[in-house]
Amino acid sequence: MTHHINRWLLAFAAAYLFLMPTNAVRFVHSITFGSAGACAVIALFVASRNHVTRIPPAGASILVPLFAWAAWSFASLLWSIDPAYSLGQLEREVMDSLLTMLIFYVVARDARSVRVLIGAALASFACGALLAIAMDVVTGTWDAGRWHHGVGPWSTWVVLIAPFMFALIAPPPAGFGGGKRLMVAGIALLALLVVTARMTDNRVVWIALAAVFGTASLAAALRWPQTFTRTPMRWIAPFAVLLLALALAFADVLEERAGAVAPTGGVTVSIERDPRLVLREHVRERIAERPLTGYGFGRRILAGPLAREMGDPLLAHAHNVFASQWLQTGLVGMLAFTAFIAALALRYVRFLRSRDDTLALVGVAGVALIAG
Repeated sequence: MTHHINRWLLAFAAAYLFLMPTNAVRFVHSITFGSAGACAVIALFVASRNHVTRIPPAGASILVPLFAWAAWSFASLLWSIDPAYSLGQLEREVMDSLLTMLIFYVVARDARSVRVLIGAALASFACGALLAIAMDVVTGTWDAGRWHHGVGPWSTWVVLIAPFMFALIAPPPAGFGGGKRLMVAGIALLALLVVTARMTDNRVVWIALAAVFGTASLAAALRWPQTFTRTPMRWIAPFAVLLLALALAFADVLEERAGAVAPTGGVTVSIERDPRLVLREHVRERIAERPLTGYGFGRRILAGPLAREMGDPLLAHAHNVFASQWLQTGLVGMLAFTAFIAALALRYVRFLRSRDDTLALVGVAGVALIAG
């Protein structure tokens, strides 16, 4: 029975992960999420009845700040300036997120399951990237909101998926060790990553990607020094080329943005005129008004006032995850959230030092993801 439940859980979790980056087929997306959640709860209950199959808890260092943040976020309903909006966001951003964490914590029980999930995520990225490129080629433009949730979410997905591409191009035991075919697949995926990231016209995504690949390379070199010493060019060459491509793309985006914002002033003036600099001042003032409690849970809790003040509907939230948490849930919520992220980082570092190569690879991906 346990075997069948785990098999169905892995299938639903992989399907849910595959569908996560698209805003199409929402019904199927919901079915896979609900089914994966039900299987995870059943699998957890069944496994707990046998000390051999029992799933170890994540530990207090992870769970205490996580549930402290969740509890404080729900408590913000008491002082939220828009309780109805906060409640809807709590259901989606906290409850759904906690269930998602449970699903992937339970399903990632062995190396095979981890590889299946990574494969599903990479396949999903490949399909999404090819679809975006095809739309741009056929219609002359990429309507990111039609299939990809929008430019911002796709930029985020690019950064989230990047650490797992490392597993395809890094030499064994750091990577999957699948030979030339997987390495070619990894290089092809990296090409899709660079092309679609450039299509977003996002500047920060290049800094984030450089942080991801730089962190992954350094962490893997420290974890497997003998591999780095034996085949240094296999480590250095692809990442040197990649970082060069990221730098060139970043410079290209800066030039294009400068041409649109400050044709006569160049890159420096365009950065000085970046409206997010003004937004930060407005956010700082709002935080100062309610430093301890915030305004209530929800990224766009102050969307109306901020959009009016900035004169831009796209600048309706903080555009910074830590400032956003402070704005929503005050200093208490921001500190709990930061403690959770820090606890995750420390756990990934511990994985990185493990003798188990698969667990160490998860550690590499984890620290790189947090850096990104």
